[in-house]
Amino acid sequence: MAIDPNLAPSPTDFGAAPVIENEIPAYRAISGAAVSSLLLGLTSLLCFADYRFLLVAAAAVVLGFLARRKIQRFPDVLTGTRMADVGIALGLIFAASSVTVGVANDFLLNHQAGNFANKYITIIRNEPLATAVWFQQPIDIRKNRTPEEVITELQKAKNPGGGDVYSERTSGLRRVKERLRGKDQQIHFAKVESKYVDGLTHYVNALLDIDGPGSPEFPEKEEFALLEIVKPPGAGQNDWYVKDFKYPYRPASVVAAPLPKEDDGHGHSH
Repeated sequence: MAIDPNLAPSPTDFGAAPVIENEIPAYRAISGAAVSSLLLGLTSLLCFADYRFLLVAAAAVVLGFLARRKIQRFPDVLTGTRMADVGIALGLIFAASSVTVGVANDFLLNHQAGNFANKYITIIRNEPLATAVWFQQPIDIRKNRTPEEVITELQKAKNPGGGDVYSERTSGLRRVKERLRGKDQQIHFAKVESKYVDGLTHYVNALLDIDGPGSPEFPEKEEFALLEIVKPPGAGQNDWYVKDFKYPYRPASVVAAPLPKEDDGHGHSH
């Protein structure tokens, strides 16, 4: 039996082969370096608390650039450019800001310490010994005791080893005042020699330069004294107190350090 060729089905009767219009994109992994850069960038906020975290900020920047470079080399395999960019930005911003704030605070601390050192020099030169000793007490004690009362308390106090607290606390001051009574003797603030920050408490060692003609009792034409001063938390510009006064003193022989935990601020331990 003959088959009418006109009745044979046309290929188009079955419909054209379907075309995949939206292919599933290839999977790209998030760069581990980009993730690490972002996390380190966030952690670098701690630069404001401790300068050692500047290393964390530097790591955030380095890892961020490495991540970007690798993503550019393998764009079909890796992603995470935005994470890397944010990590780099945070590392740079927090590092630069913390350094700027640190430099400003350091300048302000040196300025205030210098002002107090100059004030104390004026007291040593022009005021009674009791006033100089009074400034060796924290501000809360100075508010409630006169210089004479402080002297009386020190004269009665004894060190655990049996030493005389008054003599120990005043020997350097008494010697300096004795030298300054000589002809053409000068004393001035030289520089901040060292400093230490413990939380909100600042410890500063200020170097004082003493010079003038030699004498039988003070043959050296130039000598130095060390003023160890403390600024407690919340203290005003003039609310520093003198932790210790060393004379004679060899420059750079003492580094600023916090008070012993058992020290009560009077210069002796319980």
